[in-house]
Amino acid sequence: MKKLLTITAAALMAISASAQSEAGSFTLQPNVGITYTTATSDGGKNADPAIALTAGVEGMYMVNEKFGAALGLNFTGHNVSRNVFIGNYNGGGIPKNDDVIYSNYYFNIPITANYYVMPGLALKAGIAMNILSTAKIDGKDKVLGENVKDMYKSTFFSVPVGASYEINDFVFNLRYNFGIGKAFKGADGSFNALSFTVGYKF
Repeated sequence: MKKLLTITAAALMAISASAQSEAGSFTLQPNVGITYTTATSDGGKNADPAIALTAGVEGMYMVNEKFGAALGLNFTGHNVSRNVFIGNYNGGGIPKNDDVIYSNYYFNIPITANYYVMPGLALKAGIAMNILSTAKIDGKDKVLGENVKDMYKSTFFSVPVGASYEINDFVFNLRYNFGIGKAFKGADGSFNALSFTVGYKF
């Protein structure tokens, strides 16, 4: 049994090692996945987490066999759900409380350091700028004549930390983005987001 486990582990190491880039190489990695976002502090008052999509591309340069530096561009959703009084903003219908999605999509630009603790398995950390692209409430760009985007700062920063695992050029990435600074106008707080993506290295 012990011999079988040793052989299996060695085989997995060999497979993942074949997917890891060599020192001095540059790779591009398109990726797609989901985010699970929470809003913090006053800006997150009465807000529940919600799921959104994320997609983008990351370029990585391998400085040596252990260390790589990466720059990415993603289109990322930071959605939350709130239970609100519908009559307050939709201008008609039967007033009632309902769950409404606050849907915000950002251009996310992360710069990360990647350290391979073993072939195929990397730990990641860095800094990211998030530039607001669209903001909607219940699918609407405007509420009571006001643009929903005016509720948010045009940019906020986040600190991404996480890990990835590579096998046969597929990359499975789990990352947590800690929002820093203010994402909201007139309220403290930001967005924290857990993301899971699958990418492919070229």
